[in-house]
Amino acid sequence: MPLNLLSRSFSPGKSPPRRSVSLSSLRRESDKVGQDLSHDFSKIRLNIGGQNATFEDGEWVSEGGSKGRVSSREVARLRQENQTLLEENNLLKLKVELLLDMNTHLLESGGK
Repeated sequence: MPLNLLSRSFSPGKSPPRRSVSLSSLRRESDKVGQDLSHDFSKIRLNIGGQNATFEDGEWVSEGGSKGRVSSREVARLRQENQTLLEENNLLKLKVELLLDMNTHLLESGGK
């Protein structure tokens, strides 16, 4: 009995018709309208890593619980003050080094 597997032609079965699904988002949105309107959008609140912030009057305000609220302007002012103090500290370190060098040279030369 000879086996001739290649002689048969391939004919797949007919696939069942697909159900038409509406692409309109109107029905999906109408189900959520009642839920969406219940939210208060007057303030944007953000929680990142346990740190809460609220967007009020065009700036982010940190909500630190008992620590109070700190505005982004206050943070910027503190950063600027910190930078100024760091620069002043570096200048004072340089002056101390210069005075130590002068004192060392004076002692080495015998006080002349």
